[in-house]
Amino acid sequence: MAYIFVTTVFLVFNFTKLTHPSQFFGVRLSTVAIILFLSGINRDSRNSYLLAFRQLLPFLLLEYWYSETYALGGLLLPNKDAFFSQADQRLFGGEPSLLFSQYLPQSWFSELMYFGYFSYYIIVFGVPILFLLKYQENFNRTVFVVLCSFYLYYTIYIILPVGGPQFYFSGSLRDAPSGYIFSRLIHHIQMLGERPTGAFPSSHVGISTVVLLLTFSKARKIFWTLLPLYCVLVLSTVYIKAHYLVDVLGGFVSAVIFYELSNHLFDALSDRFYTEENTHTSRIE
Repeated sequence: MAYIFVTTVFLVFNFTKLTHPSQFFGVRLSTVAIILFLSGINRDSRNSYLLAFRQLLPFLLLEYWYSETYALGGLLLPNKDAFFSQADQRLFGGEPSLLFSQYLPQSWFSELMYFGYFSYYIIVFGVPILFLLKYQENFNRTVFVVLCSFYLYYTIYIILPVGGPQFYFSGSLRDAPSGYIFSRLIHHIQMLGERPTGAFPSSHVGISTVVLLLTFSKARKIFWTLLPLYCVLVLSTVYIKAHYLVDVLGGFVSAVIFYELSNHLFDALSDRFYTEENTHTSRIE
């Protein structure tokens, strides 16, 4: 609801620049209606499956909100790929997203990198489901922190449009070496849902870091299991030219900030909710 409110205000102030304003406002109106409808169903129910459904449903909308950042990006600032590409060159003496794949062009290594990139979906969507099944006491916090972090990244992408090397480079420079199964799978996923948006800071690195911090705090065994996947994922974002190296560094820093902010916000809202619930119960008694 907070993300919808903030972006709606943004849309109102940029109304004349929008190509299809009815689409943006219609999606927001429909989403608010769904939220209000679901919040009214069995409000006092403690059915874990119903609560899980209500918590996991927002994940289904993430792809739309992501694609929307491309449509809205550029309304405030022009594309900044040139700036971040030059930042890579100044900081590292070259373009890491080009040099990495040129140094290790072998198909087996490329396949490993594409698998690492795919493991993002395993980490980000698998962990909340695993918490639902095995660590229910931390399920609400996990979903809240992950979703809150997603919305914070999407807000940045609207304000700061950066497409990444795979869209900024031209010709063969934008292509990574071919692998086998996972390289084809990632290319297919990118054709379906990837847009020239969301490069800085890297949400692949940022969100997976947030999830890893959650597992380190609440489920240490899962943390150690995911850590190797996470390391390959981080490397893969530069190798397949999805991100500049500065995007990865930005992903690390932003993840720590968003993790702390989201946890504090969850605690504050939880304390208020339980206080109101207890007050309501006392009045009934």
